[in-house]
Amino acid sequence: MSTNNVNEVEFIQQLGTLLENNPAGQDAPLRQIQEELARLSQNGATSTLEQAYQSLGTAVGKDKGWQTLFRDTGILGSALKDLDSSNRPASLRKQYLRVIGNCVADNDLNREVVVKDLQKLVVLITEEELATIALIVLFNLCNDFDPAKAATAALRLDATISRELFLGHLPEATLDYAVDLLTWTTGKLTADQLKDEYSLETFAALLKVALQYDEDHYHEYVAIIIHYLQDPEFQQYVATPKFVDDLVVLMLDFEIRLTSTEIEAVFQELSITKSDDQPSSEETTVLLLSQLVNSISALSATDAFAQNFTVRSPVIERVRAKLDYPTDRSPSAVCACVMLGNLAMSDEVCIDMVSIMQLHMPLRDIIFFDKHPALVYAALGFLRHLAFPEANRTELGDARIIEGCHNFIASGSDDPAVRGEMAALLCKLVTNNSKNIERVVMYRVGERRGEPGELPLRSVSNGPTCLGDLVKHSLLPARPLPSTAMKNFMVEAGRTIVAILRYLGRSAAGGELDVEAVRLRMFECPDVAKPLARLVRQRFYADARSEGLLGLGLMAQSHEGAASVISEIKEDEGLLEAIKDFAEGKDGGVEQQGQAGGRDYQNAIVLLQALQNNWGDEANAALKDRIMSLQEILGKLMV
Repeated sequence: MSTNNVNEVEFIQQLGTLLENNPAGQDAPLRQIQEELARLSQNGATSTLEQAYQSLGTAVGKDKGWQTLFRDTGILGSALKDLDSSNRPASLRKQYLRVIGNCVADNDLNREVVVKDLQKLVVLITEEELATIALIVLFNLCNDFDPAKAATAALRLDATISRELFLGHLPEATLDYAVDLLTWTTGKLTADQLKDEYSLETFAALLKVALQYDEDHYHEYVAIIIHYLQDPEFQQYVATPKFVDDLVVLMLDFEIRLTSTEIEAVFQELSITKSDDQPSSEETTVLLLSQLVNSISALSATDAFAQNFTVRSPVIERVRAKLDYPTDRSPSAVCACVMLGNLAMSDEVCIDMVSIMQLHMPLRDIIFFDKHPALVYAALGFLRHLAFPEANRTELGDARIIEGCHNFIASGSDDPAVRGEMAALLCKLVTNNSKNIERVVMYRVGERRGEPGELPLRSVSNGPTCLGDLVKHSLLPARPLPSTAMKNFMVEAGRTIVAILRYLGRSAAGGELDVEAVRLRMFECPDVAKPLARLVRQRFYADARSEGLLGLGLMAQSHEGAASVISEIKEDEGLLEAIKDFAEGKDGGVEQQGQAGGRDYQNAIVLLQALQNNWGDEANAALKDRIMSLQEILGKLMV
């Protein structure tokens, strides 16, 4: 078919006839078409060009067989070339876009051609008349084609789209395409891109858009926001009042939209410890809220957060309200505990939180009433921060937090992370505090001491003490901790006993604490020496092993305590052998310490001498010989 010197009407007719044929073997006619298109373009025949490209776009949309021919004959290239021509009307450029969009649909070779001119497509998103078709073309280009997604990330398509979304410039019909492109582009950002000014701009715009709640795209917006928040460096940039306030509002807004069943699933997803029969949820709403809670919690641990917020900041006041009981409908209460706990980093702040703000009271209620491990764990972590100042410990004990911990331990919860955090809190509460030591050692479940608050306690006359249950449960088989950085229940139970023994050892008779009565009640507790022996026997926690050895030495300073230690040595044949290896430097002892007068060496000497000073009928002749023999070995090492 010759197109030379034919009028434009005939050209359009001939083109229509050609495009009705099978694409096979149409290379030569199409090249002639391309030549005529070039001539029409030079002559400014806009109307004819628009009709021609409309026909071409329709044809390739119906039959993908034209895709390769359009590329090889230059038709695709011509559409790309003139796409950004300022003297071309929008109606013509829309037809260019139709040709390009249909040429790249599921055709990677054509996509490679178009990616080279990607910038021309991106800028068209901001043109009202072309935004819709431009987004559709970009969608076809990027769908299942990673090089295009990476290229859009390099051009920061996400920043352009998010800005247009925020300004409300994108037609509703384009939102599905825009959100998919946002998701794809965000996923291809490099580590450096994720932290640049474009990302901050994108994040700010999307956060505002998400707060407007578009039911169809709400989850996608939140997912992209979470993607940014999971980067530790990016967290530093957004730990400001403006961003954190909006993030908290978003979290609370998301939370109230969930059903009771979904809320329960979120609590399970937030649990630190996951059981084998408890797989992660596949519900989008559950995963998103749990990730949002965790992300905002992590953000509150940054240096920037500590610099920009105080406990009196408005957004902190907002999350603080989530601690009010009942909390069983509020996974955001987990975030509240973490955020407030991260602000409790000085004695002054912690004392104000307890004595003035009374923040320990809702935390106590969580321990007593809430059964969600994730929330109890977060509350315990916050309480442990509040217990760091010695001035707070008595008031925390007066609030019956020790009883709450006791009830929880006695309930038989098998969550190792929660149990470990609870034992660590008890250890902190009894350290240098006679009243709390009395509560742990002397008070029995069901006893009332005229303290404030009417909280449910098991009504058991002459029931077990907190210390008794602590020892009992520390000796039971336990599930492994999710992380070695978490508190180990057995270790913290042993440390609690050591803290009590330290205080009793340096307290004089006649003080506010009846030392002898507490000591006698303590040694009435079955197996009270066993947690300390296990600390000495374990090899993973070096400091805890040293504390276990110290604790056994302190315990052996009285006849009753020595009897408990001797009973444990008789039951555990390997205990003295472990101390012997330790003393000989075979397992973390003298040689590894580098000096004969090391702390652990001295503690071993103290233990063995105390046993000899206080043993009674509990130690038979053979055991006495073993103890004295070990002391002789240690004596030689001292030379």
